Order: sequence, then structure tokens, then C-alpha cells
Amino acid sequence: MLLARTFASNLSSWELLRKALSEFGSDSGLFKDIEIRRWSTKERGPFQIRIKVSGTGHNLVDVGYGVSQVLPVLVESIKSPNGATILLQQPEVHLHPKAQASLGSVLLALSKSQNKTFIVETHSDYLVDRIRMDVRDNEDLSPSDVSILFFERKKGDVIIHPISIDKRGNMVGAPRAFRRFFLEEEKRFLLG
Repeated sequence: MLLARTFASNLSSWELLRKALSEFGSDSGLFKDIEIRRWSTKERGPFQIRIKVSGTGHNLVDVGYGVSQVLPVLVESIKSPNGATILLQQPEVHLHPKAQASLGSVLLALSKSQNKTFIVETHSDYLVDRIRMDVRDNEDLSPSDVSILFFERKKGDVIIHPISIDKRGNMVGAPRAFRRFFLEEEKRFLLG
């Protein structure tokens, strides 16, 4: 609904939002462009969100669940006021790895350009790793722009491990359990 209201009320604001969404769509491989098709002249009238993958547009409900799930996250993150704090719970759900990584870049860019604070609960190595690489590759970003907390369950307790990122994108202070599962799976695959 926010997309349709933005489209109906302020075309210049809509174009900025559309551009940001399209950049994410292209980088993530999810879509090339987004458009709103109104079926009424009334502000609260029916509308359709169309996603252009290649060539013609498709109804949002026909392009995959991940797109419909990430659009509200992106729109709210972009439209929220400068300096806002935004809490996100597993925003990567239903996104393929490339899109998860792209989402990390968008959140970090919004954090820096609009002074927003994102508190993100994630299970995505792709999202975290992209943020690490962006810190490494972008001189405008500082390791202090990112804070990672790893929650480890041990004997009925939860231990919180702060992990920092250095200028080369390396994790500093990560406990052994942080990537143990993935390393053991890879080892099992290679030796199997």
C-alpha cells in the first residue's frame, strides 16, 4: 500500500524509490524494474504491483515469494526518516544467496548515507559476508560502522559474543562455534 500511496501522491518521491528498488533488483538478480498499475483514480483504489524480470512485467504474486517478502523491508528501510533505528528479523527469508548478499549491501549503504541504524537478526552468512566485503572495499565505510553479536547456546545458557570487523573485512573475536557447522559440513563433503 505504501508503494501505491507514494506513486499516487508524489511522483518525484516515487521515482527515487523506484530507482533504489530497481538497483537492488538488478544487483540481486530478482528483477529489473517495478511499476504500479492503478485500476482506479481513487487514492485507495485497486492497484497492481508489476515486476519486470525481462521484457514484460509480471504481477508481483507471480514472480516468487522472496520478492514480495523483501519489498516491504526495502520500502520501509528506504522511506524511514534519516537517523531512524530499524529492527529486522531474518529479512533474508525466501531470498536466494545472491539476493541475501545484495540486501546486506543495501542496508549498509542506507546506514551510511542516511545515518540509519539497522538491528538485524539473521542466519545468513551471505548477508554478513557481503557487509564484510563492503567494509573492506569501500573507503567511506569503517569497521566501526558494523557490530556483530553471535548468540551461542551452551549448557542451557546463551552466551553473547561480540565480533568486530577489521579494515580487511576479517572477523575479529569470532568464537569457534561461529562457523563450525559450515566448516564441518564442507570437510565432510570433501573427505566423503
